[in-house]
Amino acid sequence: MRWLSRRDFLKFGPASSEADEPLVHIASLLVQATPTGCEAVRAMVGSMPGAELHETGQSGKVVIVLESADSRALADATGELQQLSGVLTVSIVAHLMETASALEEPHDDESTTIPAA
Repeated sequence: MRWLSRRDFLKFGPASSEADEPLVHIASLLVQATPTGCEAVRAMVGSMPGAELHETGQSGKVVIVLESADSRALADATGELQQLSGVLTVSIVAHLMETASALEEPHDDESTTIPAA
């Protein structure tokens, strides 16, 4: 195990080779809205670059996945969704950052599966 001083911990970041690589920000949002608000959300997401809408199967709830090279764009999109008439809540469920090249690497889907107990 490597021990870090507090100073090293605060400046801890990606290795210098990774620092120059562009990052991709991915966020998932849970939106709760009235039926009219859900229609407004669907319309807005359809016109947003890097956005996907996923139905939850529950009335009044949808999940949105946003992808952008700029974290500010994710915050702006979240704010725009909150301002829609009929939207009750917009909750950020997850925010991930990854290098663009890492997203292009092939991976084994089974490696992310949690074994059953």
